[in-house]
Amino acid sequence: MTRPSEPTVAPASVQHVTLPSGTLTLEVESGTRAVGELLDFAVRRNPRRGFLLVSLVLGKHVPVRPQTAQQTWDDLAAMIGDLTQPHFIGLAETATALGEGVARAWSVRHPTRPMTYQHSTRYATAAPLLLTFEEPHSHAPAHLLYDPGPGARAARELVLIDDEISTGTTLLGLARAWHERHPHLERVILVSLADWCADRAALTAALEVPVHPVSLLRGHHTFTPDPAWRPPQLPAVTGTGTDKSSVLAPHSARLGHHVDVDAHLITALAESCLSHSRPVLVLGTGEYQFPAAQLALGLEARGLDTRWSATTRSPVLPGLAITRAIEFTDNVRDGIPNYLYNVDPSAYSAVFVCYEGRCAPDPTLLAQLGPQARAVRLT
Repeated sequence: MTRPSEPTVAPASVQHVTLPSGTLTLEVESGTRAVGELLDFAVRRNPRRGFLLVSLVLGKHVPVRPQTAQQTWDDLAAMIGDLTQPHFIGLAETATALGEGVARAWSVRHPTRPMTYQHSTRYATAAPLLLTFEEPHSHAPAHLLYDPGPGARAARELVLIDDEISTGTTLLGLARAWHERHPHLERVILVSLADWCADRAALTAALEVPVHPVSLLRGHHTFTPDPAWRPPQLPAVTGTGTDKSSVLAPHSARLGHHVDVDAHLITALAESCLSHSRPVLVLGTGEYQFPAAQLALGLEARGLDTRWSATTRSPVLPGLAITRAIEFTDNVRDGIPNYLYNVDPSAYSAVFVCYEGRCAPDPTLLAQLGPQARAVRLT
């Protein structure tokens, strides 16, 4: 069993980013990619945190080529190294596809090793609940983690995946809660695109098992708010908290299920676009991201010029890395604003808005995307 590998050591660098809300300072210690390859910057509509690190490889706020995301998953999976019996958890909502992509890429590299995956969720269902944990700086409610079954609970390693680690508090809370229920756990691996944790030794000291960080970029950041900045009022983001079992797919990664998109559907959608000269855009919706990524990868493999992104409940101010914003109502019947960023509908010959179960997208979103937009239920 090998230890997770370290990012390639690079000369330390300091970058100061001036935002309307204040000044963000990034101190880079090491990384396999430059900051400009991974990140851009924007301002959150959130009084708790005045900045947003916008990923250029995640497929959430910025449309990406599917192979860009796949390569990112492969790179992180390679850095994790050999494990004995891991359970992977991706954090909702931003890292659900990142988490499953890394977990599946790791499994391809280690086909004889048993592994399981699930992602946390913001939605209540009738499924057995294992635990809850908080995300201190988030605009959204607590994370829910449903019981993924005995195979996952027998895991010897816990691999927690988020797009970025700022303080480590969220992942520490999850790791503690998991370890309390599963004392046979041997170690924890924290996986992220960028790790900005200021005191990694404290994370290890806070748990009774070794903690190993894995990231493409590592360093520290500080933010100095501009005292004159007055953030706009935060919109409603918490939803109703009611049981969503009737609208969510009964089989999904949030419940620990392994679900794949039907290859016949991918082929049919690809054939419908063969005569198109402009790119095709595939959109996930909220937490439902990885199946859309599978569709996008399938279209790309069939020769289509494809991009992939997703809608989000995260309110971000237009400007800087956010060049366009479309607002509409969520598709899980919470009645809260959702957003789609950096999508120019005229740039695409077809837009497939993917959804699960009975979570059909808001007609307002489809109307703003134009006649080339189509809702596609994948599960």
